Amino acid sequence: MKNTYWLFFLFVGFISIQPIIDMLTTYMVLNMDSGLSIGVVIRFLYMIFAGVLLLVFAKQSKWARYSIIYLIVFALFLGLNIYLNHQWKDPYYIGQEIKFFNKVVYMNVTLLGMIVMFSHYRSSLDVKRILSKNLLTASLIISIVFIGTMLTGTALESYQYNKIGFKGWFYAANELGATIAILLPLTLLLALDKVRSFSKAYYWIPFILLAISSIMLGTKVGLGAVILSLVVATVVLFAKLFTNKRSLIKANLVISILLLIVTGATTPISPAYKNTYTHIDMLEAKKEKTKQEKPEKKEKEKPAKKKKESNLDDKDIQNLILSSREQFLAHHKEEYAKAPIARKMIGMGFSGDYTKQLPPKMIEMDFYDLFFSLGIIGFLLWVLPLLLVGLTVLVRLFKDPSQLLDESFMMYSTAIVLALGIAFVAGHVFTAPAVTIYFAAAAAYLFVIHFKQRQA
Repeated sequence: MKNTYWLFFLFVGFISIQPIIDMLTTYMVLNMDSGLSIGVVIRFLYMIFAGVLLLVFAKQSKWARYSIIYLIVFALFLGLNIYLNHQWKDPYYIGQEIKFFNKVVYMNVTLLGMIVMFSHYRSSLDVKRILSKNLLTASLIISIVFIGTMLTGTALESYQYNKIGFKGWFYAANELGATIAILLPLTLLLALDKVRSFSKAYYWIPFILLAISSIMLGTKVGLGAVILSLVVATVVLFAKLFTNKRSLIKANLVISILLLIVTGATTPISPAYKNTYTHIDMLEAKKEKTKQEKPEKKEKEKPAKKKKESNLDDKDIQNLILSSREQFLAHHKEEYAKAPIARKMIGMGFSGDYTKQLPPKMIEMDFYDLFFSLGIIGFLLWVLPLLLVGLTVLVRLFKDPSQLLDESFMMYSTAIVLALGIAFVAGHVFTAPAVTIYFAAAAAYLFVIHFKQRQA
C-alpha cells in the first residue's frame, strides 16, 4: 500500500496527546454535568480507528486477519454476557455495563492494532525512534504540567482527607500514577541511549522531572516505580562494567547511583512515606477504638492474652497494602462462589450483582475485576493476546539471555512488569484506556520490533 505512512503517524501519534485528553476530561468532570467525557468519546473513536486499520491491512497481514477473527469472537462473547446478565441481574444498568466492557476490550484492540502497524512499517520506518519520541512527549507534558501546577499552587490534591499528594490538572490519581509508572523506565531509556559522558547528562532531565512528579503524587506506586526503574538501570549498567562497553556506561552508572541515593535519602520526607504512616495511625486508632468499645468482662476473662495494640496484625498489613480493596474482593469472591455454574463460566457482568441501595463498586484490582466480570471463558479470551505476547518474548529471551544486559529490553520489560504488578494490586491499568495504550505500545514494541531490530 502506497502513501499510507500518515496512518502510522496518526495511530502512534495519538500516544503523545494522552495527557492533553486527560486534562480536558478533568475540566469537563469538574465544570460540566455530563456523564460522557471527551476522553471517553475520543478514545472510543481511536479504538474504532484501530479496528478499521485491522480491516485495511487484512489482505497484507495475517496478524490483522487473525486479530479480526479473535475480536469478532470476543465481541460475540461480550454480547452473550450482556444478554444473559440482563436476565439474571435486577436492577441492570446497561449503560454502565457497556461502558465497562468498552474499557475492557480497549487493551485487546489497541495491542493488536499496534502489533499489526509495527509489523507492517518496521522495514520502512524507524518505529523505535518514532515510538520513543511520542512516549517522551507524553512524559514531558505530564511532568511539566505537574510541576508547573505545584509551583503555581493550582495542582489538584490526590486525596480528599488525611493523606497528602498532588495530581496536577489530572483527575484520577490512580490512573495518573499507573501512567507515570509505565513511562518512567521508558523515559529513563532516553538517558541510557544518549548519555556517553557527563557532558550529555542533561538527557536525564526528563526522567528526573517525571520522577519528581511520581513521588509528589503521594502514592506507594509512584515512589516504588521510581526506585524500581533506577534499581534495574543500575544493575544492568553495573553488569556491563564487565563487558567491552564499560567505557560507554560509566557516566550513566554514576548518575543512576546518585539518583538512587537521593531517592532513598528523601523517601522519609516523601508524601508516600508520610501517607503510609498516616494509614498506620488510622489503623491503630481504629484498633484502639474497638478495644475501648469491648465489654469490660471480656478483659477480665482473658487478662493473660492482652497484647500491645500498636502491633498491626495480618489483616492490618493487608489493608495497608491494598487500601481496603481486600474488603471488596472478599465480597465479590462470596458472590462468585454462590453463583450458578453458567455465571461462573460467562461472568457476572460489571461489578457483579448490585442493588439500588448498594450501587456498583469495583474491587479496583484489574485481574480480579476482569475474572469476576467475564467469567472463566471470558477471562481466557481476554488474556489470550497477553499470553501470546508474553510467552513469545520469554521464549526469545531464553534463546538469547544476553537481552538481560540490553538497556532497551530491560527498560521496556520493567514498564510491562510495573503495569502488570499495578494491575494486580491497585488496578486502573487494564480497565483504564488512558493507561492501557502505554502498556499496549510497550508490549507491541518488545513483541514486534526489539528482537527484529537486533537481528538487522
